Amino acid sequence: MQLYKYIDKKNLFNKFYLVFASLFFSLMTVCVKKIDARINIYELVFFRSLISLLITSLILKKKDINPWGNNRKLLVLRGILGTVALVCIFYAIRNMPLSISTVIQYTYPIFISIFAGIFINEKISKNTVLSLILGWLGILVILNQSQLANINVEIEKLSIFIAFFGAISTALAYITVKKLSATEDIFIIIKYFPLVSVITLFPIVLGNWVTPNLNDLVWIMGIGIFTQLGQTFLTIGLKKLPASEASSINYLQVFFGSIWGVLFFSELININFIFGSILVLLGTIISTSNIIKNI
Repeated sequence: MQLYKYIDKKNLFNKFYLVFASLFFSLMTVCVKKIDARINIYELVFFRSLISLLITSLILKKKDINPWGNNRKLLVLRGILGTVALVCIFYAIRNMPLSISTVIQYTYPIFISIFAGIFINEKISKNTVLSLILGWLGILVILNQSQLANINVEIEKLSIFIAFFGAISTALAYITVKKLSATEDIFIIIKYFPLVSVITLFPIVLGNWVTPNLNDLVWIMGIGIFTQLGQTFLTIGLKKLPASEASSINYLQVFFGSIWGVLFFSELININFIFGSILVLLGTIISTSNIIKNI
């Protein structure tokens, strides 16, 4: 019994890593939305990645760890998926209400349940099927035209597509992180994300450079710092918990994002948004539980 309590408390402590990850990532989205629209998305992702790369490189040097890792192909793939996901997420944040873009982004746990079955042999169960149904019903409620009209919001279909593509890319990135966590130091996994971003985005940023003002630089630093903190807590959490269980806790970012949307951007949240969010949340919980495993 004492051993059980110890394991349970330890598991609870591990989950708090992901709670903090959700908080820091939600603060990062506030910083993205605060930056002047004249600075393009690629430049924001570049700056975010450059700050994270510098911090992580210093940590690796201090820990005297080989910075290139073992499974370099998978590390590079994780970097590519993370870069694509981040560009899509930043685009959605800028072009949609923060609360709605966050809900769409956090459909990724449902995609994780599918991809985990395909790539890391986690069983695709009835839970996954039910979670897909509930999750998409929730999204349809939230993105219904009459619902959006009620809160005075117009969203382009391209923005919705890009937001979902970001969620899919995020799910695939999580799967690679889970596989890499068995053989790689967490800071090596973190490092490859910004490393790939900096290398791939540098030519684009150079050709479309916009000089940030002092106010922009403050928010850009916020993006880098909060994302670095979020990535660190997230990677530790994924290393210590099953991929599906960890992803359900990260849905707290929807809660945080909705609060920041109301407080900082005067966004409206009505009963339809709440109902749709609950459906997506239920889908996420079911996809990561054993509720109907034996049905």
